[in-house]
Parts: sequence; structure tokens; C-alpha cells
Amino acid sequence: MVTKRITQFKSAIAAISIALLPLISASHSAQALAQTMPTNLAKQFAAIKERTRVGAVAYALVEGDKVIATGGMGKKSLNDDTPVTADSTVRIGSITKTFTAIALMKLVEQNKLQLNQSVEKLLPSLPLENPYENSPVTLAMMLEHTAGLTDLTGKEFNYPTALSLDDAFKVSPQARVVNWQPGYYKSYTNAGAGYVSAAIEKVVKQDYDSWFNTEILKALGMSHSQLHWSPELENSLVAGYDSDLKTRIPYWHTLFRAFGGLNTTANDVTHFLKLLINNGVVEGKTFLSAESILRMETPKTTLAGQQGLTLGYGLGIRSELFRGHRIYQHGGDADGYLAHFGYNKESKRGYFVVINAFRHDIFRPFKSALNQWLIENLEKPASPVIAKVTPEHLTKLVGEYEKTTYRFRSARRSAVEVKQENNVLFIRRKNRNTWSKLIPVSKWLYRYEGDPEATLAFTQTENGDIHLQNGDESFKQK
Repeated sequence: MVTKRITQFKSAIAAISIALLPLISASHSAQALAQTMPTNLAKQFAAIKERTRVGAVAYALVEGDKVIATGGMGKKSLNDDTPVTADSTVRIGSITKTFTAIALMKLVEQNKLQLNQSVEKLLPSLPLENPYENSPVTLAMMLEHTAGLTDLTGKEFNYPTALSLDDAFKVSPQARVVNWQPGYYKSYTNAGAGYVSAAIEKVVKQDYDSWFNTEILKALGMSHSQLHWSPELENSLVAGYDSDLKTRIPYWHTLFRAFGGLNTTANDVTHFLKLLINNGVVEGKTFLSAESILRMETPKTTLAGQQGLTLGYGLGIRSELFRGHRIYQHGGDADGYLAHFGYNKESKRGYFVVINAFRHDIFRPFKSALNQWLIENLEKPASPVIAKVTPEHLTKLVGEYEKTTYRFRSARRSAVEVKQENNVLFIRRKNRNTWSKLIPVSKWLYRYEGDPEATLAFTQTENGDIHLQNGDESFKQK
């Protein structure tokens, strides 16, 4: 009887120990992270990783010109127990576009290229069918996603082999068609960065990958980063997995490496973050002017941007509000990776984070925790004065608006409705029940309740048409 009770007691202790293992593991992980990462953030990261079971995480935190923390969690792959660190090589997908914008601005400052330069005239041999003869597509439009192009196909995202730029533009040339007025609307496409890299290659008279490696990556101090594939690179990569966290995704040879081909480390990315946070200055040296960084952060080639809306997608950088504060950022979906960077100019804090799984539900809590860290010491921003707008003007804005763009040709177009009640505008998705109040910041710019600045813009073109940009979506009044 005694022996039986002792056995039962041991079994109970074992069961309790097993149940506590995740908590103990998370606690130990938090303690290890806390040596470099702020304690509260370290606890959140450890808990998120433990809860989601994601295989690997790498991160970097910067404040001003100081690196606060860099590091990694997890293992290189399911079959390799090598610990992930801040020096582990990862893929960052579309964050590459921000680097492409840096490369373009570098040459703009050297007067070798211009943002308003016509792509058709600069690169006449490349396929680009533009039926809008009086509206040339510019280099700026290509990086702001306002050229009127749809996005690439799955084959172009994951091409079987690495191609030169000349050969890359021979793939699906019939797809390079301007579908709506250039310089009107933002519609995300990965094709634009390809044209920009071709323009750079033409003026520097050198292979784009080689020039980019020397003049951008190495010049920034990113000595462990590269665009081009090699067997050594692939062997060094942290393994990327599909949404099941088990199926490894092979290396993607993106058709145009300038849109999503960069391989890097968290330690290398700290130089990039410093550049953006400190208005072009890295390690005390000016790499780009403050004006160039501001231009990257500001949308200029949409109707809304021309109307004065400064929130949105600029040159490789997208700004949005997080709990009332403006955060500049870009994400990257790659072959088994999700990556993101963000920074706030007021706190002078910035971050980079990447996981090795194609799971946005897992990635989202990491980003949220980091965004909160960016603004944790900031005061709530004041709301702007409510502008006075005549009832006649408000009436002009009322009506149904149909979406004007589509990223993929198979995408379904949506619509929104705008109504006026007691000299106040309201907006909703068509056939939805909930209306949201719009508060005027100016005659054409509006914000939602709780937002400290304009997030929505109406515009009127010369022919009298009324257009609406709401976040990343563009609409035209029916």
C-alpha cells in the first residue's frame, strides 16, 4: 500500500513538472533575453515564442545611434540545433524595397538619376505598355506603387533560377501594362523595383547586384548581407518553413532581386535602422541627406499625396498610426520568413524582427509588442483643430465609391459609401451596417475619431471626378 502511494506521488510530481516545463522554459528564455532586451519586452518575446512554438526569431533594437539589443531565439532548423543569433542569416523579403529606395536616392543626390525621370525614355528597350500618352511613368511612381501596374505571378515570385535583369524582363513581357492613370492611385506591385534596379544598372554601368553590394551594403557596414544566391549562402540560412511550421520552403529566386532578394542578419540591420532614425547619418557620417530620408517617408505621386496627405506609402517606406503615433515601417514576406522593421521619429527608436515561418498570426504579437516599445514613453498626441467645411462641399463628397485598382487580376473589387447627416460625413463599406464618422482636417482631408491626423483624402481631378483614398485603397465616385 505504501509502495503504491509512493508510486502515485512520484507520478503526480512528474506530471506537475511536465506541466510546468513551458513556464520554466519561458522564464529561462526571458531571463536570457533580459540580459540585452528591455525586461518587459523580453518576457513578452519569450511568452509569445513559447505559446506559438515558432522555430526561430531574430531581432534588433536601436535608439538614436545606440544599439539597445540584438539577438536570436530558437534553432537554425528542425534538423540543426545550432542556436539562432543576431549573426544568423535570414531573408527579409520586401524590406529589400527600402534598400532599393536608398540606392535610388543615393544616385539622385549624385545627379545621376531623377525621381521624376520617365521610365519609358530612360529604359526604352524594356517592356512597358502605357496607353496614357500624356502621363509618363516615373522612377518615383515605380517605388511608390503608383505606376498603374498589377503585381507579379507566383512563378515570378519564385523563379526556378536566378536571372540577370535583361533576362528577367524577358519573362512575361505582356504583363507589363499600365492599367490605370499613372500617378493617381497606390496599388502594391513588385514589378516597380525591377525597373528601378534596371535604371540604376544603366547609369552606374555595372551589374546591379555587384554595385548594390559595394555602394549600399558594404558602405553602410552591412558586411554579412547580399542580394545574390550562392551555395554557401543557402547553407548558412536559418531554415524557412510554411504555415505548418514543418514544411521547409526552398530558396526563392525572385525575378527581380531588388524587390525581395536581400539576405542579411539582425546585427547588419542595425546600421540600416540608424540611417533612417537619424535622418541619413550612420556612425557620425552622412550617408543620405535628411531631405532624402523625408522624401522616402512621404507619399508624393498619388492624388491623395498631391492633396497633402502625408500618411501612406512613400519610397519604400510606409507610415501608419499605432495608438495615435506615427510609425514608419515595411514588412517582408519571403520563402518561409516574415520580417518587419519600424521606427518612430519622436522616440528615435527602431526595431527589426524576423521569424522563420509563414504565419502572420504568430508574427503579429511580436510586431505589436515592438510597436508598443517604440512609443511607450511618448505622450498622447493632440488632435488637430476641426476644420470648417461648407454643407455644399460636403454634399459634393456624398455617394458610392467604387474601387479603382486591383493588385492581382483575380481580385474582387469593393465599394464604399459616404453619407452626410447634420453637416457631418460618415463612411462605410457597401452593404455593411456600421458607419464611421469623418472629421475634417481641411476641405479635402479627413480623419477618423481618435486619430490625431488626416488618414483619408478626397480629391477632384480636372474633369470633375471625385476620388477617395482610404488607407491603401483608392476609390472613384460613381
